Amino acid sequence: MKKLYLIIFVLAFTSLSAVAQSLAVYIHDNDGPYTNVRNQPKGKVVDRIPSNSSAMLDVVKNVNGWWLIFEGEYWVPDEGDKKLKGSNMGYWIHQSVIAVSTRNYGGQKLQLRKGPSKKQAATYSFGEEIMLRPIDIKDDWVKVQTLDGKHSGWIEREWLCGNSVTNCC
Repeated sequence: MKKLYLIIFVLAFTSLSAVAQSLAVYIHDNDGPYTNVRNQPKGKVVDRIPSNSSAMLDVVKNVNGWWLIFEGEYWVPDEGDKKLKGSNMGYWIHQSVIAVSTRNYGGQKLQLRKGPSKKQAATYSFGEEIMLRPIDIKDDWVKVQTLDGKHSGWIEREWLCGNSVTNCC
């Protein structure tokens, strides 16, 4: 019986760890009516998400610019959860078609930093809300790039919003 409890605890802890490292993002793709989802990085297109649907999803791992979609699903306002189809190897989306917004609604000055720490030097500062492309996750920090590609750096996750229709207040 103790073994069973230990297995349940390990599985629950592993699940919580995976969720803790997930990042909420939304589709921001201006190259056509659909955003491709692949079975592996640079792999076969197995499903598509309508680009104008305000779709939101959680991503959990970045491999060379490709994000693994958590649990193979996404959410669309007024439609609910949607399961992706066509792969038993996971579902991947390129970082160039997803985004997050900043949560500095009160005009707070935010900074992108050289590394995932407040002790790291700032690489870019801004006071307006902007959209960013997520590049990596490390604990409570997310490496991001501005949509124009001019600035990149690390920002605390608490300043990011992955909701395409609200401001995450």
